[in-house]
Amino acid sequence: MELESERLERRQLESLSTAELIRHAVEEARLLARAEVLHAKKELRQELKAVRTSGILLGAGGVLGLLGLAALLVTVGLALPLAQWLGVLLVGVLLLLLSGGLAFAGYKRVPKKPLPHTQERLKTDITRTREALQ
Repeated sequence: MELESERLERRQLESLSTAELIRHAVEEARLLARAEVLHAKKELRQELKAVRTSGILLGAGGVLGLLGLAALLVTVGLALPLAQWLGVLLVGVLLLLLSGGLAFAGYKRVPKKPLPHTQERLKTDITRTREALQ
């Protein structure tokens, strides 16, 4: 899209009729809306990619957490004969530590504020529009 070629100078705008000004304003609004939709789609794709990675890490952390909990429960069951429980306990602790690390990594990758660039551009567009109309 050639946005720069679509813009008119201030003196050109002053010479246009009301109908032409309205047509120009509507066309500018259409171009702006299309550009914002394209930017929002791009940003949404990036956020979905981050959420997918987050979900995988959180899921892996959850599964390993359950396995670690199961191993610890087996440890409790085998704790009576003191010779066999130490190996199961070590595996359970390691799985729990690994699951905690994966869950933490997944949590850190979850987007905290959705579409921040799009929100910022929209705020800027609104501010510029208000300034131009005053």
